[in-house]
Amino acid sequence: MTAARPLNAGDTSHVSLVLVAKQPIPGHVKTRLIPKLSAHAAARVHQLLLRHTRRTCEQLAAKFRFIDLVLLFDPPDRPAAWSGWTLWRRMPQACGALGRRLESARIALANSCCAGCVFIGADAPELTVSHLIWAAQEVRRSRYAMIPARDGGYVLLGIPTGQASLFQDVLWGTSQVAHQTRQIAARQSAAISELPTLHDIDTYADLTGLLERLAANAPDGSAAALRQELAEIAD
Repeated sequence: MTAARPLNAGDTSHVSLVLVAKQPIPGHVKTRLIPKLSAHAAARVHQLLLRHTRRTCEQLAAKFRFIDLVLLFDPPDRPAAWSGWTLWRRMPQACGALGRRLESARIALANSCCAGCVFIGADAPELTVSHLIWAAQEVRRSRYAMIPARDGGYVLLGIPTGQASLFQDVLWGTSQVAHQTRQIAARQSAAISELPTLHDIDTYADLTGLLERLAANAPDGSAAALRQELAEIAD
């Protein structure tokens, strides 16, 4: 594990923004894009989405000093693949199911005295700085935060330190993830603050839908570059 920037031990106002990321290895990422795309092309899509998400997170951290960037990477035995992520604390994912890996990271970060964690993946490129700052502020107010995904999962989940975990008893990879997460919170007599659903990019239809939305919204900057590069792969 490496840490380019300290996690501000003792300052409980800070929020850990945790990007859960896989190394873009062909055949191991974005496999639902295959066979429409080759394994190498699917890995390139993942790489581009990861780069875009990284830029969004780093823009946020540059504006708001209470954000600590944390990369939760997989495979855990390849830390050298992430050596260029110098603004991030880099943590290998634990072994086991997804819920266990997320909970392990949450506990470790809670022990660093942060106000809480906001977990995101790299497959929701329409997640913006505004979404992230909203979630971080909710966590600082000791509130759960979630942005559901169109497929029934979620693209963001914020958990304040001191609140119960929302990762247990979830059927990961199903359309019930967001619903079950709400139920877990309800059993704790807690509500989850939510924003409208966003798309995540898993299938070829998801990818073409993203390109259509980006074209309609006339993006600039990083989003425009993402659209151009993804369009070249999808064609």
